[in-house]
This record gives sequence, structure tokens and C-alpha cells, in this order.
Amino acid sequence: MRALKFALALGAVGLAAAASPSQAVTIVIGGGLATECYATAEFGDAFTAYDICTRALSNQALSVRDRAATYVNRSVIRLRVRDFNGAINDVDQSIQRWPQLSEPYVNRGAALINLERPREALTDLDKAITMGLEKVHLAYYNRGLAKEKLNDARGAYADYRKALELDPNFTLASEQLQRFLVNGMRTRS
Repeated sequence: MRALKFALALGAVGLAAAASPSQAVTIVIGGGLATECYATAEFGDAFTAYDICTRALSNQALSVRDRAATYVNRSVIRLRVRDFNGAINDVDQSIQRWPQLSEPYVNRGAALINLERPREALTDLDKAITMGLEKVHLAYYNRGLAKEKLNDARGAYADYRKALELDPNFTLASEQLQRFLVNGMRTRS
């Protein structure tokens, strides 16, 4: 079988500006501030959402699983405002409370990519994929970013393709794939 030739269309500097990791939220069951935290974590005002999540963590009698999920959701907010160390602290709190959740590993992987620690990110993203999660395409996309930072263009390309295969409407993966040349031809997503 003939090997594919891969070449990045953007340099390393362009990559950092063009690609940002995706993060995963976790559903909270039971209502109240923790449910509101979930609802606002990904798309609401980051500062309002952070306040809601923090109040949920400090004021509500949450189940262990919902407390872990709320830490995951607050980590999404921290990622959005580029508080990567804070995001890692939140996912560590989540994993300590409910290690069966896979979303914290996606978010820790995203934070580690932003902290220029792609090899560590790969470990977390591989674990998230192995554990399984509803939005597994996010883990593949982030793993592609980590592999690209490690100069593994072939692996990055495969992960972006897998992310797009799992969610054909995932524009971030589609945009990443457009940067690749395969056998001298620009790829199409």
C-alpha cells in the first residue's frame, strides 16, 4: 500500500492562532444551581456562569456525581477564559470524586495542550476515548491538536478525520483538515 505524504499548509505559529481545543460539559441531574451551571457553562456569559457554578459547588447538597459534573462544567468556563491551571484543578476535583466520568479527561487534555504539554494531553485524551463519552469527536479533535504539536502530522490528520466522521457537522475538524496536503493535493472535508 502506498504511503500518503502529509504536509501542513500552516506553519507552527499559524497553528496556535488557528486552532483551539474543544471542551466537554457534563449533564447535571436534579435542578438548581448545578443544572444552571451546566446550561451556561459552554455558551453563557463566562463570568456569570463561573459564579453560578461556584455557588452550586459551595451552597448545594449535591450528589457525588453531580458535584463531579459541576466541577467539569466549571472547568469549561475556566478553559474559555484561558485559566488553564484552574481548569486542571477543577477536573482533578471531578476525577477524585467520580473517576467514571470521561469528560474531565477531555478538558484536562485541552488545558494541557494550551499549556504546551501535548504529550501529557495525549495520555488524558486517549483515556477519554477508551472510556467512551457522548461527544467523543471532541477528544479526537483535541488529540489531533496534541499530535500536531508533537509533529505527528499523519496522526493529527487521522484524528481530525475521525472527529469529522463521528460528527459530520463539526466545523473545527473540517477547518483543520483543509490545511493538509495529501499526495500534493489539498484535502476536502
